[in-house]
Amino acid sequence: MAKRDNLFSLEKVIELQSEQFLSVRTLLIDQKVSNYPIFVFQRPSQTILGKRILDQAQNKEKWNVFITHLEELYHKKVVLEEKLEDFKFQYKNNHDKFCILLIESEEDYSFLFTPIIY
Repeated sequence: MAKRDNLFSLEKVIELQSEQFLSVRTLLIDQKVSNYPIFVFQRPSQTILGKRILDQAQNKEKWNVFITHLEELYHKKVVLEEKLEDFKFQYKNNHDKFCILLIESEEDYSFLFTPIIY
């Protein structure tokens, strides 16, 4: 599946699950787990990061969605120390958006910010 198709597909899931995602994000922040919640979108056969909040069987786009946070991704070396401050800066500048880690393969992943739909 092409990157553009994946982005369109994940936007559909976010649109349908926005309320649940916002609730999970708020919970992590309010319980002081992290100020940097991150949603991981990935297909079934990939490495698990975080806690599953949506199974591929629960959405027709076939995404597994996990919730994690910057601290875990730093600990697992997904975000390297030299990129940590840049990441925090980008996150704070996009505080009104969901932070997504899109994993398309083990070698192809990217961070993006997508609007929260109220």
